[in-house]
Amino acid sequence: MKKLLMLLLLFTTIKATAQLENPVDKDKKAKLDKTFIEGSKIKLNNLTSAQTTSLITLGKLWGFLKYYHPSVAKGDYNWDFELFRLIPKVLDAKTNNDRNEVFSNWISSLGVFKTIETKTVVGNVKYNPNFDWFNKSGFSKKLLNQLNLIKKADRTTESYYVKMYDTETPVAIFKNEDAYASFKYPDDGYRLLALFRFWSIYEYFSPYKNVIDKPWINVLEEYVPKFLLAKDELDYKLTAAAFIAETKDSHSDISPYDRAFIEFYGKFKPNMEIIFIDNLPVVKYSNDEIVGINTLKKGDVIQSINQVSVTQLIKEKLPYFTASNLPTQYRKLASQFLRTNDTLMRVTYSRNGKIENTTLKCFPYNRMNYRAPMPADSGFKMINNIAYFNVGRIKTKLKSVIPQALKAKAIIIDMRTYPNPTSFAWDIGKYLFQKPMDVAKYTQGSVETPGLFTYMSDEYMANVKIGENKDAPYPGKVIVLVNEETQSLAELSAMALSARPNTIIVGSQTAGADGTVGMPVTFPGGISTGFTQIGVYYPNGKETQRIGIVPDFKVKLTVNGIKEGRDEILEKAISLVP
Repeated sequence: MKKLLMLLLLFTTIKATAQLENPVDKDKKAKLDKTFIEGSKIKLNNLTSAQTTSLITLGKLWGFLKYYHPSVAKGDYNWDFELFRLIPKVLDAKTNNDRNEVFSNWISSLGVFKTIETKTVVGNVKYNPNFDWFNKSGFSKKLLNQLNLIKKADRTTESYYVKMYDTETPVAIFKNEDAYASFKYPDDGYRLLALFRFWSIYEYFSPYKNVIDKPWINVLEEYVPKFLLAKDELDYKLTAAAFIAETKDSHSDISPYDRAFIEFYGKFKPNMEIIFIDNLPVVKYSNDEIVGINTLKKGDVIQSINQVSVTQLIKEKLPYFTASNLPTQYRKLASQFLRTNDTLMRVTYSRNGKIENTTLKCFPYNRMNYRAPMPADSGFKMINNIAYFNVGRIKTKLKSVIPQALKAKAIIIDMRTYPNPTSFAWDIGKYLFQKPMDVAKYTQGSVETPGLFTYMSDEYMANVKIGENKDAPYPGKVIVLVNEETQSLAELSAMALSARPNTIIVGSQTAGADGTVGMPVTFPGGISTGFTQIGVYYPNGKETQRIGIVPDFKVKLTVNGIKEGRDEILEKAISLVP
């Protein structure tokens, strides 16, 4: 069970921080290099198309060497600063041959290393590293030979810049990555470093690189000019947010509470919660309605804010929110959509087909309660002889209520939240299954062969099975409720429960981010993000990332349902019980 719980829990900054500083690293040559600590001294203006292409190629090569060359792995080089040393040389190259010679000399300067002709791969391969770009970059034969030799280098399971947390939780820890937090608006060189750093990490350690909308290599090509053109701190951080959004991973975020983002989104917010229905913001809860401060009510559809249409506002803000699918992107947008830098907000809205206007009073965004309060204990209740569990609020011990639940004609498990306790599905699964059932297949990355992803062993996956041998398990229907709030462990829990033949999934598309998220990856300027590192698939190999858990019965929320305070997903579930 220990292995299961380690993978179920998201990594916390506290846990990961313990891995960041290795005493062995403090005397490495990379630590002692302070050459560019005050700035890269690089200014990139009026680049030619050829120079931009050379920078893109440098970014790919820099990332490959960072994770594949043994000298870099040993900490002999401050790889951030090596980038700054190479950029001027690459830009000064007059021809492709000159550029290749710069690259070749650079690699030669890193020294010799041992090679292994054939590496032993443990586990079945899901993805191999892809080096097709070697042959599409105009490299010389000499340079190609050098790169192919580096692929065969004898590497260990830990390098100066990366290691796996441990064998039970094979999530990469990215070490010795300076945040350069004092550079609020990093210079040209450091902005390129930000792009190249995360691009390379995602290239070699994301199990889902192949299910995003664009080839990841094309994303690099697209964002080199964008990072260089970022004109100030906010522009840089918005560019970074849009870049991270290309991962289409609901686990990836840049905090909207960074100082620059606070200014961008706003310091104030009306005291209400919205939800998007048919791409329009609908008031889901209004504390002001309860106390009578203003006229907005549940079910009101907002049309414009401060005379700007919501269509325009969505267009401006949505690209900066990272999500595996559109419903989840709207979920993330909803929490920030009503922020403003004014204490008053002018709103045009529709109610019962009539367009009206009002002015809302706004409060400091971090001081008010914007969500509807939950009943004191709504974790378990009986509804018409149906046992209902809210997995995020089940404060009573499962053992104390399970006898009553097992007598019910159906059990509804509400997974529209994060499970607490995290093992809830497996705990209740002991009563629901006739025998242990497979839940998923996991894949893990590799430090020895970055970009390689292999399936984890059957022995390991036995820890994730749900259920136990039971002659008389619960015979009734089990209905699991899901929506865009169902993410990560909640999705895995829904997968686990759906392994039972008589389980029904009801609701809407889930967040599509099933797997363990690693520690934050820092960018120059003090911003950071994470991403999913453990690949999760159905036992038959079917994808879950971006797709999420597909409901057997899809339920689309309506404005009328919101207005009337109805839970339309729960209503549908109850209707399925005879």
